[in-house]
Amino acid sequence: MPLSDLVRNVGDVMSRADSLFGTADPDAAATAADKLTEATDVIRSGQEQAASMSGDAITNYGDFAQGTRDTLDHLSGVESDLGHRLRDAAEAVTAAHTTSQSALDAVSSTSDALEHLTETPASELAVLRALRAQVGQQLELIRTHQAIAEQLGAQLRGLGY
Repeated sequence: MPLSDLVRNVGDVMSRADSLFGTADPDAAATAADKLTEATDVIRSGQEQAASMSGDAITNYGDFAQGTRDTLDHLSGVESDLGHRLRDAAEAVTAAHTTSQSALDAVSSTSDALEHLTETPASELAVLRALRAQVGQQLELIRTHQAIAEQLGAQLRGLGY
């Protein structure tokens, strides 16, 4: 197989590997916890207004409101934790995407450099070693990213909804 075909095949493999890494918005989940906190504040305000009133309905409302506040406080904490985990995941995806793009650019540069390369066994061997190193780095990146995804998945499953 000619070296140019090999470089093209490696570029195709690297492109497929790069497609595993998208982009993510690290602030996508930040608002859920804030909205739950706002709802808790509204209920707290209602409790404060009802505190000066008396009667069974107000007592029942107070018990209901306190239970609701406690639940919303708990959910707000869980959502905040979820937001942190999702932000970590987004940062991991973005970092992996950047690293993968660098590796893909290196293979592309190798392809461009073939036009100026003398066809000696030593130069071809150097190209092969460089390509092998890039593929190895991409494979390691994929493995690392899979491990991070597994850890984040376990953390998400552990959230106390």
